Amino acid sequence: MSKDLTMTRRNLLRAGGALAGTAAMAGVLAGCSNGSSSASGSASGSASAEASASGSASSSAAANNKVILGYWGGTCEMPIYVGYENGFFEEAGLDVEVMKITEDVAPLMANGDLDCFELTPDKFKPMEQGLECVIIDSLHYGCQQGVASADSGITSFKDLEGKKVAATIGSISQIVLAAQMKEAGLDPDKVDWMTYKNAQMQQALESGEIDAMAAYDPWPDIILENVPGSVRYYSWTYDDALKNTLCCFVGMSTKRLKENPELGKMLSEGFKKSADWIRANPEEACDLAINAGYVPVNTDTGFTRDMMIQEVTDYRFISGDKKVIDDSFMQIWKWIAAAGAMEDAPADLDKYIMEDLYSKMVNLQFS
Repeated sequence: MSKDLTMTRRNLLRAGGALAGTAAMAGVLAGCSNGSSSASGSASGSASAEASASGSASSSAAANNKVILGYWGGTCEMPIYVGYENGFFEEAGLDVEVMKITEDVAPLMANGDLDCFELTPDKFKPMEQGLECVIIDSLHYGCQQGVASADSGITSFKDLEGKKVAATIGSISQIVLAAQMKEAGLDPDKVDWMTYKNAQMQQALESGEIDAMAAYDPWPDIILENVPGSVRYYSWTYDDALKNTLCCFVGMSTKRLKENPELGKMLSEGFKKSADWIRANPEEACDLAINAGYVPVNTDTGFTRDMMIQEVTDYRFISGDKKVIDDSFMQIWKWIAAAGAMEDAPADLDKYIMEDLYSKMVNLQFS
């Protein structure tokens, strides 16, 4: 399987090349020492053999600390960009190769083409059903919103019955909206859930094909900016019932973590430094992501630097807090169960979530 590997500006400039946006590139392989197996009685021969052995050990250690870190290209992955470009992962002892993800992560991890990536709650059901990855840390709150047209009459999830909503059934946005409706005594089956590509949602809203949409940023922000009178009716950033639940985690290949558990600890160290730096430098973080070509702005999509800065300022980037992860894990699964998406849910739901599912899906690597 071919890998869509993206080398960032920092390393590419070192190699003397030129980067064009997020062009796919082959990874740079580290050279290996290959010392002689013959013994020598001379001092110089002994020293040479010792140096060769040291070099081989060093190369082996470096290879063992190699991590392929994937990204989709969104603002919410800022800790990945910052950690790589600022050398935080390298400081933690990792040899990181970044990769633009363009296909399903399951075969990539199975083939050893992907070790670590941003994991959203959309992956919770696949993980329950056997996807070979675990949560090793958190990234941030926020980054999912819903927008309705001016004449839809929608101001919250309570207004969705009888409406046409672009939110794919089974997506975490649809699940959370359905869960909130059920908890309020409403029927999510009375919503006409529709599937649209993200880039098509604005046109569908403007033409009246749909009354509302729900998706990950930046698409809701783009619609709010460009569709007069549009209303934000759902937000993991602003809604009191949602804003204290994580929307994004750090996922790692179970296979790779078993091969070298220390990699998880090193990654968490890098993500912690990244989160701290982003909170202190939101504008600088955005410029870093833009200039290195991770997140495009001022294109046909309508996404701008100002929008990105607002998102990074609104998201609460956090790493290394077990209680936050545990509470969010529990809440997300409760939403999944409330929406009717947890088949054969046991009577003692809390125990099932925190004992069975947690032990299978979470392996925190920070101390």
